Amino acid sequence: MWLSYRDGPLAATLRRVTAQQFVLELGRAMHALGSPSYRVEDTMDACCRALGLEGSFFSTPTAIFAALGEPGSEPKTTLLRVVPGEHDLGRLAELYAIRDAVVRREATPDQGLERLHDVLDRPPRPYLAADPVAHALAGAGAAVLLGGCFFEAGVAAASGLLVGLMGLSARLRAGLVDVLPPLSCAVVAFLVHLVAASGLALNTAITTIGAIVVLLPGLSFTTALAELAMRHLSAGSARLLGTLAVLLTMGVGAGIGDRCGELLTRPLSPVDPVALPWEWHVLGLLCLWLAFVVLLRASRNQVVWVLLAVGLGYGGARLGGDLLGRELGAFLGAVFVASGGNLFARWRRRPAAVVRTPGLLLLVPGSLGFRALTPAVGDTSASVPFLVQMMLVGGAVVAGLLMAGVLLPPPLDVEPDSRVRCAIPPSSTR
Repeated sequence: MWLSYRDGPLAATLRRVTAQQFVLELGRAMHALGSPSYRVEDTMDACCRALGLEGSFFSTPTAIFAALGEPGSEPKTTLLRVVPGEHDLGRLAELYAIRDAVVRREATPDQGLERLHDVLDRPPRPYLAADPVAHALAGAGAAVLLGGCFFEAGVAAASGLLVGLMGLSARLRAGLVDVLPPLSCAVVAFLVHLVAASGLALNTAITTIGAIVVLLPGLSFTTALAELAMRHLSAGSARLLGTLAVLLTMGVGAGIGDRCGELLTRPLSPVDPVALPWEWHVLGLLCLWLAFVVLLRASRNQVVWVLLAVGLGYGGARLGGDLLGRELGAFLGAVFVASGGNLFARWRRRPAAVVRTPGLLLLVPGSLGFRALTPAVGDTSASVPFLVQMMLVGGAVVAGLLMAGVLLPPPLDVEPDSRVRCAIPPSSTR
């Protein structure tokens, strides 16, 4: 239980230090699970005020600066070195539950710290072994939604399975994870070229993008634009440059793989895609839903919400495309997804990312950026239209996120009255 004034200045000091450690570790944990910089800062600031502390925070993709102290005292500045982590919806929801328990006095900061460490140190879910299958499902579903037929979907699924197996192998050797995106693109482009050269009528662009769609940093690109739009200039600029660097290396890798295929076989003639009827899009969405459940590490009670997010993203994008055009149609899809996420957060008191993240994965312009950089290996002018489309789609998604925040704002991180109830007495002996 929390200590009182009569426990003495030493107990109050220990209590204050524990509360500060909880705020810092909560920010580190949220960053490690893929939260954007503005969400990390807002959560740390709200928890700090709820615990009777004064703090100022500055989050970037690789570091968190925190100045923490008592009201009226000199704050202590701390630097946390962090590395952008993978999305894990199940653990993120647990972090929110721990945060709410501490600020509502249902748990002490010390107990909150212990629970945070338990969540982060827990071994990976059994989902890890299913990652290759999830890559295959994502490849097939993406190929169908991009306008491919059964050939593109089948080859993309097989190539995606190989990418997933390469990802599992990369976890066993340090340093291999950093080169996995360009290496995977080179291998997939080479294999797709060989299959197309064997006589199969195959659209290589759709097949290649479908196979490596999970590796595309489209969500990071959109997050970077959102951070810039919300005036988090340092974090947004750093994330944007990192995203472009990953896209560039992936484009170069795909170009190398395709050129190696030409050396062994022959140059390929362009093949126009033959899109399947829209009914097949339902099957493609189901494949993507199952893939997102695995790759985003959703818990059992989040599976239905991921399906809802996929439906909102697809339905909004289709409706927006009919009303506003292909590029700007992502605006309406983002409004639907973000509004659904904010409503879910208000109703369930869980992170809006449970709905927002899988929904935005259907809208992000990573595939357009990849299509822009791949032909640039041989002809720079051919990539210009795709780069313009990528910027338009990214801007439309960010505009939709901002509009949803106005129409249906997200809930406060901490209830207003909890800031008074959880205040920590100062360590002074007055």
